[in-house]
Amino acid sequence: MSYKHEAPLIFSKGIAGRSRNDERRVFTTFLNLSRLKRKLFYIFVLFLFFGHLNSVSAQADSLPSSHFQSVEEEIDSLIAYAKEFMGLKYRYGNNTPTGFDCSGFTGYIFSQFGYKLGRSAANQYNDGILVSKEEMKPGDLVFFQEKSRINHVGIIVSADTAAMTFRFIHSCRRGVLIDDSTMEYYQKRFYAIRRIIGIEE
Repeated sequence: MSYKHEAPLIFSKGIAGRSRNDERRVFTTFLNLSRLKRKLFYIFVLFLFFGHLNSVSAQADSLPSSHFQSVEEEIDSLIAYAKEFMGLKYRYGNNTPTGFDCSGFTGYIFSQFGYKLGRSAANQYNDGILVSKEEMKPGDLVFFQEKSRINHVGIIVSADTAAMTFRFIHSCRRGVLIDDSTMEYYQKRFYAIRRIIGIEE
């Protein structure tokens, strides 16, 4: 009789052992699957991100450089294109859509319209012609200084010549965004404005 009771007990232990092993295998498989899903998700996010950059680059490649009806139309297109990068993070020393520093941003935007600018803000100050605040208009480059050294540049997107104020798009530590010249920080550091587009006229 004892044998008849022990056999089912041994059998049940074997079943229980296999059951626990099966549970461990299922759990391990689940974890591996979760890791796989996470990896696939990360790959998907990166694909979307770089797909967007390629899309922006493709748009840039398709921009005409000298087929606008007017200078104003070219400037409007340049500013609209620059605004597509709003929110992009700042990246020191970089001049590609993966992230810009200030002169990398202005240089890249203008390059898509056929204008080659210097690499640094100081170099870009040598491009184009100098204009006053009374003459400024959207599309002009605006320069700022620190301790008598040109160290920042942006693109004017709107100008009030009567009040001699303007708004400009630039890449700074906060990323690509639009700021106002009335901000105390930029009022103190304003240096000059130079025109790149339409100077032949």
